[in-house]
Amino acid sequence: MPLQVGLIGSGLFAIDSLAAVLPKVPSVVTTTLTAMLFLGLSVKSRAFNPLRNTRPNRTKAMNGEATTGFNDRVMPSWTPPGVTFPVMWVLVVAPLRAFATVCAAASCGGHLLNWATMSLILHLSIGDTWNTVNNVERRTGAAVPGVLLVWGSCLNAVLTHAQLPMPPTGLLQLPAPAVALGVTLVWITVAATLVIDTWRVNGKEPLYPVKRDADQPQTQFAWFTKSEA
Repeated sequence: MPLQVGLIGSGLFAIDSLAAVLPKVPSVVTTTLTAMLFLGLSVKSRAFNPLRNTRPNRTKAMNGEATTGFNDRVMPSWTPPGVTFPVMWVLVVAPLRAFATVCAAASCGGHLLNWATMSLILHLSIGDTWNTVNNVERRTGAAVPGVLLVWGSCLNAVLTHAQLPMPPTGLLQLPAPAVALGVTLVWITVAATLVIDTWRVNGKEPLYPVKRDADQPQTQFAWFTKSEA
C-alpha cells in the first residue's frame, strides 16, 4: 500500500512539475485531462499495486454467476443483483471521484498533488489491498477489518475535501467535492455491510490471515500470518 501511494504521488508530482514549465493551456483542456486521469485511476488504480489484484469477472457478476469475490461463497439473501456492482463502481463511483479530484486541483492552484487528492489516493490504495484479501485470497474473515479500513479512509477523504476553500452546496452546506465523495461513502457503507454479513453466513472465520492447506489460496501478507488453532 505505501508503495502504491508513493508511485501515484510521484506521478502526480511529475505531472505538476512538467505543467509548470510548459506553455499555459486553456482551463477547459486542463480540466478535461485531469478528469480523464483520475477517472482512469479510479478504475485502474490497482495497476500501481504490487499485489495480485484480480477483480470479479464483470460479465459473470452481471449474469449472477460465480466469480472471485462474488457468488464464490455463500452470499446473504439480501445481496444486490450482480449488475449493481459494475454499474455503481464504473458509472457512479468513478465519475464522482474524478469530479472531486478536479475540484480539489482547481482549489489548489491547479496542482494535482495536494492533501485532498492524496487522501483519495490513500483510500484507493487501501481498497486495492483489501481486494487482494477478499477477492484473490478469498478470506471472508480478514476482509472484515479490511473493509472497515476502506470505509474509514473514504470518510477521511470526505472530511479532507470538505475543508477545501470552495462555495458550499446542498442542504449540508458542504463543498461540492465532499458531497460527491459522500455519495460514494453511502455505497461503500452498503458494500461493507454486505462483506460483514457474508463473513457471518460463511462461518465467521478468524479476522486475520491464517495458514491454509496447500490447495487453498495463501496469504501474501507473511508478516501477519498465524496458524489456525
